[in-house]
Amino acid sequence: MKSFLKKTAISMLVMGMAGTSFAAMSHNTAMWSPHMNGWFIGVDGLDIRPMNGDLDFVSINPTSHGSYYSQAISTDYQWSWRLYGGIKFTDNDDITLSWIRMRADDSNSVGILEGNGGIPKWLDNSSWDSISGKVDFDLDDVYGVWGHTINFNNPWSVRFAAGLDYVRLNSDMTVNAVVIDSSNGSIGNTAHSHLRGFGPRVEFDATYHLPYNFALFANANAALFMSERKISIYPNVSPDIESDFFSTSFSTRHVVVPKFGMRLGASYGWMFGQSGGEGGSVSTLTIDAGWQVESYIHAIERPDGDFFDESFQTTQASNFGDQGLFVGIKYSSDWL
Repeated sequence: MKSFLKKTAISMLVMGMAGTSFAAMSHNTAMWSPHMNGWFIGVDGLDIRPMNGDLDFVSINPTSHGSYYSQAISTDYQWSWRLYGGIKFTDNDDITLSWIRMRADDSNSVGILEGNGGIPKWLDNSSWDSISGKVDFDLDDVYGVWGHTINFNNPWSVRFAAGLDYVRLNSDMTVNAVVIDSSNGSIGNTAHSHLRGFGPRVEFDATYHLPYNFALFANANAALFMSERKISIYPNVSPDIESDFFSTSFSTRHVVVPKFGMRLGASYGWMFGQSGGEGGSVSTLTIDAGWQVESYIHAIERPDGDFFDESFQTTQASNFGDQGLFVGIKYSSDWL
């Protein structure tokens, strides 16, 4: 009898908990309907610095008995931009399209004093008067994602998104050396690394809403590119210098390139159109600013060795990234 009463009490307790949970759930049985309820468009100015781990262009021996050290091309902050837009639909869903474009170039040069040794990249140890290096980066990153935002009862909101990403990254690096006792004679090489990739992308955004329409936000994103990469090297020889330099083209590499990015910043939103003839529709003009960092793993590949090796059978892959300030403006509207 006691066992029966005990089992009955437990059963009633479980049924009571289930009933309480059901009562707390929404009873809205309406089916999901992807109705559009707004749109947005924005642009970011990016003052970013390109970064690459393979920018050494000369090895220098400061004295006849010293040890060699490498000198790399120094990169500077340069302006780029991001253009994006999309639609809002159902409850807190969005489809966003974005295009990031960066064009950057940097150069360095060194003079080789008499008695000092200097070995240019992809060349031999000869008598050089001066050595210069130049690199450029040509990046287009285009992606589309489907996102969903969750608004909590506290100041926090989070957004999850997933979609597809396409990247095009070209980098050409040139190293030239001027021959001693030649007023115009120079020789050198230009190495090309051209990458095309396509793959999945995910995003996570967290926003902390402050009073008076201010907010702090953090964004993290990642992508995995199934890519083709072509590399080659071509000589640069002055007409007055005899040379048996040759061109070398490498076959296409099929590689997987992961990409990671992060943004930290603050924003202010100005809302208008909340009453009157607009029928309660709201528009928001948002200004944001912050710092961003991105990294494409082993995205650039260049020959390894000197040009007189005739084969260039070895290459070196290196990471490409950027970091810097972003400042943007976004217009969002519920008007359809």
